[in-house]
Amino acid sequence: MENLPESPFFESTLGSSPSQKNPNDLSALTPNQLVLLIHDASLREEVMHHLCKKKDSCRVLALLLWNNFNTVYMLLLEVTSVYRKFSPSMLSMREATRACCALALFQVLANNPETRRGLIKAKIPCYFYPFLKPCEDHDEPLEHVRITTLGVLGDLTKFDDPYGSHALHLFLESEVVPLCLKCMDACDEMSRKLATLIIMKILTQERGLTYCCATPERFFAIVQVLRRVVEKLSPKPCLLHLVYVIQCYLCLSKILRPCDAFVRQIPPQLFDNTFRRTLLVSFICSPLLMTAKLRGCCRCYISIFMDVYIFRQLKREKRLQRRLHQVMHQVMHQVQRLRELRERSELVL
Repeated sequence: MENLPESPFFESTLGSSPSQKNPNDLSALTPNQLVLLIHDASLREEVMHHLCKKKDSCRVLALLLWNNFNTVYMLLLEVTSVYRKFSPSMLSMREATRACCALALFQVLANNPETRRGLIKAKIPCYFYPFLKPCEDHDEPLEHVRITTLGVLGDLTKFDDPYGSHALHLFLESEVVPLCLKCMDACDEMSRKLATLIIMKILTQERGLTYCCATPERFFAIVQVLRRVVEKLSPKPCLLHLVYVIQCYLCLSKILRPCDAFVRQIPPQLFDNTFRRTLLVSFICSPLLMTAKLRGCCRCYISIFMDVYIFRQLKREKRLQRRLHQVMHQVMHQVQRLRELRERSELVL
């Protein structure tokens, strides 16, 4: 890629001295002028901050960032410079905010169809994966960086666009699924929600679904994490997160319906009244659920779990039939023995 140097692993500028200039002077500059100032290490922090403010108003910001020489490299340097702060966690909130600004600008690139293709082709998202690894202790600055990272990856999961198959291939090849599963299992609520969204989008693709169900280990890893997510949602349900989880189960059911192993892995909270009030109240009151997509998901939710309910009922009936068959067999055996005894007694007489 022409606007990236050979290696991103140069000496970090994270500890650079703050700008000696008045930061208020930067607010009057145009996005094009700000992009040119990213090369100045003493101004980069403030420049990224002002560019993030202008990302919604400037439609060509993605192209400015991508086409300006070395700008993507400078942003990538800001991201990789905090790697050494991970273990043990020494990341300050200011450093996390600076890394989040760089990631937010990468999100601008991910939202633009032209620059998104370049990001995927250069495999730049792979540099963000270290932020997805959960830490043992809750670290708020790192959690902020993780949420922003998941937002960037979420914007890259637009698999329906012309270059979407390449994005899916990158995600499957770089094994982003296990990293998202770890986020779903061990991180805070917002990270769990965003990671579940990425897994859901991967499962909605036939190739992604095939990958996730290719081996029993992958399948059980996903359904067990989904089960634990449902358990964590039980005390404080979140409608949108619940919809993502249900959609994941719906996708898995396309291959495994009605499989006994799949049915056993569905948590009981989805059958009892744990989420009934949330679904009912939200469907009546929330404008979000009035959209066709979520209403369709609710209908599918009812469909799959009715199928599972019927499957369980049929299993009970089959067990009852087997038991009746055993009883009838025992009765017939006893009748046969009585007949034999009667015939023997008649012969003796």
